[in-house]
Amino acid sequence: MGILLGLPIVILLTIFQSVVVSNIPLLHGTADVVLLVLAALALQERVSTIYEWAVMAGILMGLVSAVPWFIPVLGYVGVVAFARFLRRQVWQTPVLAMLLTTLTGSLGMLIMQMLALQAQQVPISIVESLNLVILPAVFLNLVLALPIYALTVDVSRSVVSEEVEI
Repeated sequence: MGILLGLPIVILLTIFQSVVVSNIPLLHGTADVVLLVLAALALQERVSTIYEWAVMAGILMGLVSAVPWFIPVLGYVGVVAFARFLRRQVWQTPVLAMLLTTLTGSLGMLIMQMLALQAQQVPISIVESLNLVILPAVFLNLVLALPIYALTVDVSRSVVSEEVEI
C-alpha cells in the first residue's frame, strides 16, 4: 500500500480517532486506533511504506493533540520499528506480536505524552494519570488489538496483490 493510498487512510483514521474514539473513554483513557492500525500494518510482510504512514499519522495526530508534534511521530515510528522487529523474530505467531506491540507501544506513547505534558508545566499527578488514563487506555487498546488486526489483514490482502511488491 503506497504512500498515495496512505495519506487519505491516515487522514480518515486521524479524524475517526479525534471525533469518535476520543468520545468513548474508559475512565479518562481512550483507545488509539491509529497506533493499532499502524502496528497491524507493520506486521504485514507486503506493506513496505509503513514508516512513511507512521510519520504522516504522527504529524497529523500531533496537530490535533495537546502534546508537541514530535511526540506522536516518535511514538508511531517506534511502534512500527518494534512491530517490524517482532515480525522478524516471532514470525509464526503474529497475534502474539500484535498484542506485544500494542502493549509496549501504548505504554510508551502514553508515558511520552505524560512526560511532555509535565514538561509543559501541566499539573498532572503521576499516580492519577497512571490509574485514570494510562491503564484504561492500554486496556482498551488490548481489547481492540485483535479485531483491528483481523480487519487490517483482510483489507491489506484484498488491496495488495501477491505479485506486486510495495
